[in-house]
Amino acid sequence: MLGLILIICVLCLVFLNYKKNRNKHELPPALAESVPIIGHMLLIVRNCTTLFTMITSWGKQADAKGGVAHFYFGKELYYFISDPQDALTAANGCPKKHYSFDLIKTWLGDGLVTAPVDIWKRHRKLLSPAFSLPVIHGFLGIFNSQSRKLLEAIEPQAGKGLFDQRRYFNNNALETLCLGVFGINAINDPNVIQKYMEAVVEMIRLCFAKTIKVWLQVEIIYKLVGLRKKEDEYLDTLHSMTNKVLQEKRAAKKDVANNNAITEITTTGLKYKPFLDLIMDLSQNGELTDKEIREETDTIVVTGSETTSNQLTFTMLLLGAHPEVQEKLYQEIIDVLGKDRDVEKEDLNKLVYANAVLTECLRYLPTVPCLFRTVEKDVKLKNYTMRAGSYCHTFPLTYDDSNWGPESDKFKPERWLNGDVKPNQEFAAFGLGRRSCIGKGYAMTVMKVVLVHFVRRYRIQADMSKLKVQYDFVLKPISGHEISIERRT
Repeated sequence: MLGLILIICVLCLVFLNYKKNRNKHELPPALAESVPIIGHMLLIVRNCTTLFTMITSWGKQADAKGGVAHFYFGKELYYFISDPQDALTAANGCPKKHYSFDLIKTWLGDGLVTAPVDIWKRHRKLLSPAFSLPVIHGFLGIFNSQSRKLLEAIEPQAGKGLFDQRRYFNNNALETLCLGVFGINAINDPNVIQKYMEAVVEMIRLCFAKTIKVWLQVEIIYKLVGLRKKEDEYLDTLHSMTNKVLQEKRAAKKDVANNNAITEITTTGLKYKPFLDLIMDLSQNGELTDKEIREETDTIVVTGSETTSNQLTFTMLLLGAHPEVQEKLYQEIIDVLGKDRDVEKEDLNKLVYANAVLTECLRYLPTVPCLFRTVEKDVKLKNYTMRAGSYCHTFPLTYDDSNWGPESDKFKPERWLNGDVKPNQEFAAFGLGRRSCIGKGYAMTVMKVVLVHFVRRYRIQADMSKLKVQYDFVLKPISGHEISIERRT
């Protein structure tokens, strides 16, 4: 009897939803394999572990249908957008994040990634100076020294066959973030870093599970299956890292010299303060509360370390599988920097092919391939209008030659240099539009410096055919991502 009542309720909701929307804007074509009443919900739940493969196939379907399609997750209407320009329009027209981001607020609160639009606008304006290019250029000394430290850590693996490079990038990325953006001593305990990175992965996985398996959003069920206890344990680990960072900073600021320290960028004469100095000053001025400082620190710790280390893992794998690209990159590095010189500000624009390699890696295997947004008001795309009260899922990274040039299913950095890519082409690796990642300049610069040092010292080999990835809001390798390295002569 209870089951029958539930079925009747679901049918009523679907009917009311249909009646509400039937006279509204025409929908784009539907994605294949929809089921009555629940839409694509069963298909998504059933393919959780191979979701990226399914989303990629949906992207190809959407490409064939003009770049926009639709699907239903239960009664929720989603626009699936593969066209890059429509994706940008959707991102700018829908600044409110998908409700799934609310599920991770126990961790990140109202930091930049999860904040409502009004809070995001205020915080973005306050924090932008900490991520300006002059500030980032001031970190180049740290980026170079940390890259050399990474090489020394990884040196024992040279000539020893396949190894998992990701843990080295994880450790190095978090240390670099602490030294540069936070202006504190690096966290040198690899066990602490490893535990933190594992907690990041598991928290994202839990958030994703709650989004897809909607019954887990019921607290009593979440507790009964043991996931509430796990989430609380992960939160303890994640918040302990933030506590450590903030304690280190407060201890440093007790020293009068550190409290008033401003680092000069000698090449420009400009002055900057590390991120934590800036937000602590904002706290003293009453513009940010202690709670907001913690939330933004939590956000920067995870987005500034896990994403860059993950993307560098993909980059080294792609270079190892494409020796001709790797050797062309190596030659540019030698031409610009010679055998051992550090990267300076003037070198960044000269490393043209290195920039093309990173950009192509971000297109081909992006850590963040999709965006999820709430459509609060009607938004006009090129050929359709998204209905208010729906959601949009942008995936502008499918292999469509009309967007990315010939052989878009292949890894070809040259496409960014020979005019194959449409002017101002957009993709979602750092988000799109107004709410794109505040740390894009930081990420691109630190990855370029690491890439230069790494390729200059080591020749990389890898086998892409064995790569398996998993998607749960971020794309990450789960097997077959090992590389081998040989010291260059």
